[in-house]
Amino acid sequence: MLLAVAGLGISAVFLWLAVRDADLSAVRDAIADARIGLVLLTVLVLGLVYGLQAARWKRIADAPRVPLRRFYGMLLSGLACNNVLPMRIGELLRARWLSQEAPMAGGRALGSVALDRACDVVTLAVFLAIGLQAVASTEWLVRLALGTLAALVLIVGALVFARFYTIRQQRDRRSRGRIRRVIRDTIEMLGQPIGRRRAARYMSLSFGAWTLGTVSVWLIARSVGIELSPLEAVFVASALALGVAIPSSPGYVGTYQWVGVASLGLLDVPVDQALAFTILMQASWYIPTTLVGGTILGVRALRAR
Repeated sequence: MLLAVAGLGISAVFLWLAVRDADLSAVRDAIADARIGLVLLTVLVLGLVYGLQAARWKRIADAPRVPLRRFYGMLLSGLACNNVLPMRIGELLRARWLSQEAPMAGGRALGSVALDRACDVVTLAVFLAIGLQAVASTEWLVRLALGTLAALVLIVGALVFARFYTIRQQRDRRSRGRIRRVIRDTIEMLGQPIGRRRAARYMSLSFGAWTLGTVSVWLIARSVGIELSPLEAVFVASALALGVAIPSSPGYVGTYQWVGVASLGLLDVPVDQALAFTILMQASWYIPTTLVGGTILGVRALRAR
């Protein structure tokens, strides 16, 4: 509860920072004049992004009995939960649903979700390193880069620890409590050797997904009259995706707007246009994932009953 309240407070602060210098009437006009065709095309492109992410998760989970459309549905449902519930509980729910669908141990399912998200972080770190060539360094950007580097170090450390744990720890299948079994199974999932070919497949799907994510940023920018070069679009896309790691309210309201306005400000985009861009960009993924993911959740609940 305290974390949820703190997230709301953080979001309120960042939202104020994003809108304090904007002319809200000009922002409204920019949104009203946006090219709706490009916005709708963005929604379709983002649908392909989630398809590639679902395909990657399916390969990581190694659950051949579960069709790709199920992974797609679980992914969208998890995103819908993250949009409306605090603490990104949708990732835990994804693991629970997978453990029921496969079926597999809950810890292994959780490990597949963790490894799936790790692929995103690694890919976005590469994209940010490329995109930084388009802008001058600022204090918040340095902090974002350092935070991304720290996340990479944490991921590598966790995988190395998990690998050594699985090699040295003698497997004991006697019941020691549910929580300990989940932790053990998660570590063992992360500690499994991936191999170059599997890693290449995971990362190719990740790079494909975030390349399309960059295209969606470019499309929304054009819809409000912002012309971004490919390098600039890579920078904005990676900054937005990594910036939402800042603790905030569900749906990343506030932090998303601030990161969008701040990153476009480095490209000399006026605040009014930048804020209109972030609102449309967020709406292009927030509304579809919430509606479709929520519908899938409703159908799942009815089937369960």
